[in-house]
Amino acid sequence: MQELDADKPLRHAMHVDVSIAREHAETRLAAALAAGGRIIDDADAPASWILADRAGNRLCICAWPDGAPPPAPGDKP
Repeated sequence: MQELDADKPLRHAMHVDVSIAREHAETRLAAALAAGGRIIDDADAPASWILADRAGNRLCICAWPDGAPPPAPGDKP
């Protein structure tokens, strides 16, 4: 997430989908929120969340279903 100049017109909008192991999804969600994102839809949590930045760009965090391989020892989320 980036700070925007409030006086500049917004240009391009984008939408990013991120698929991640369920074990790491909430950590990534917290990082996105700490970076300035906001949740706009959590109706399917903890399977997925839709976030937006200040410019309205959207990001979906989608957790892999149960049964996904666990992270290897020492892996960072």
